[in-house]
Amino acid sequence: MNTVVVDTNVVVIANGAAPHASLDCIERCQNRLEQILSRPEKVVIDDGWRILGEYDDNTKPNTRKGIGDLFVKTLMQNQGNPNICKIVHITPLAGNGTDFEEFPTDDALCGFDPDDRKFIAVALAHQQDIGETPTILLAIDRGWLEFMSALASHGVNVDLICEEDIQRPRQD
Repeated sequence: MNTVVVDTNVVVIANGAAPHASLDCIERCQNRLEQILSRPEKVVIDDGWRILGEYDDNTKPNTRKGIGDLFVKTLMQNQGNPNICKIVHITPLAGNGTDFEEFPTDDALCGFDPDDRKFIAVALAHQQDIGETPTILLAIDRGWLEFMSALASHGVNVDLICEEDIQRPRQD
């Protein structure tokens, strides 16, 4: 079974809403979401609407017509369809809602962005449930780069869709 967890930046960039993304990166994100929508892969999300809620906050699935919007609308309409979505439970720890039991506690990941921990927790929860770790799709979030080895040590595979963009110095 092919499964993916999609970071929100892929969805936003596919809509062309990230001015710092190259045209090539935008096209790569659009193509990747179109590929997912053609059903060769299932999207893994959490049962607490953390991922879908973040997607919804960053898109307009009911009014705009970008591929990112279509992707989000499709997931929202098909949450219960096991051919499209796999929903896993992640266990929030007491506190701010960004720490999860499924997120590794080793020192190498202590500085990982708390807002992105849900994606790792979902991937590892799926691994616990099914025995397979979905690939996390990432576009240009440079904050992940220093943690790639630590994530890999936990079996987390990250696909850098826009590797050239993420390696290029940012021009703000």
